[in-house]
Amino acid sequence: MSEETTTSTTETPRVAVIGGGVMGGTIITAIRVAGWPVEGITVAEKDRDRAGALEEAHGIRTSQSIAEAVDGAEVIVIAVKPQDADAALAQIAPAYKPGALVVTVAAGLPTSFYERRLPEGAPVVRCMPNTPAIVARGATAIAAGSHASTQHLGITESMLRATGLVVTVAEDDLDAVTAVSGSGPAYFYAVVEALTEAGVAHGLDRTLATQLAAQTFVGAAQLLMESGDAPQTLRRRVSSPGGTTIAALNAMEHAGLQGVVSAGANAAAARSKELAQELGD
Repeated sequence: MSEETTTSTTETPRVAVIGGGVMGGTIITAIRVAGWPVEGITVAEKDRDRAGALEEAHGIRTSQSIAEAVDGAEVIVIAVKPQDADAALAQIAPAYKPGALVVTVAAGLPTSFYERRLPEGAPVVRCMPNTPAIVARGATAIAAGSHASTQHLGITESMLRATGLVVTVAEDDLDAVTAVSGSGPAYFYAVVEALTEAGVAHGLDRTLATQLAAQTFVGAAQLLMESGDAPQTLRRRVSSPGGTTIAALNAMEHAGLQGVVSAGANAAAARSKELAQELGD
């Protein structure tokens, strides 16, 4: 990771967001919350309805041209689908301002993919967000490419801070991050579905069962984050000998809960590696 940077040291460098979909819109909201002025943000979005909605919601400028949006930008956020990244970079490269930071939230593509398609020395920071970022409760890991400095990581963190937790990891760890937090929300939804079905089977209304399960997880997660205790400690506190909770946990353990979760996480990490090979070159 390079310690050199030519990115502007101003607090709010001009930002171009490539792609105005769900994640692009989330990032726009985050950087507005972080204090970026509307005149410093341009979004490249071909869908006129989506572009119009972004203009109305944020007062920012939109363009159907990636090259036009990127012209003069000091930070370029790539928020397109992975299969569209190559075409986007082909339009970014000719208009790229030397030293501009490239931040990517496209899944699966390594920083080297971008570095090969941009002018030599372009700093790239790769991000692995998750969907709760939409409601400012996300967990995002960021990793520096070979030309990105600690300052570039700092700029990226400041942009994403309003989406929730932001942590810095080595790029090699992003497959593991994908397995834990990137795909993690789906694991949560699957468990909520299972608990809902269990509640319904015992006579609860489905909507009520879903509300109880979801709020229980929200509260348990908040307690874990705020208490500073290990999950094992909190689990033991609610598992009275001979009680209902310990009976449930023993049954889950007997059914292979740990193995099921590990199998899912391992499959996600393996697929993340496969996607990098399929999408990159």
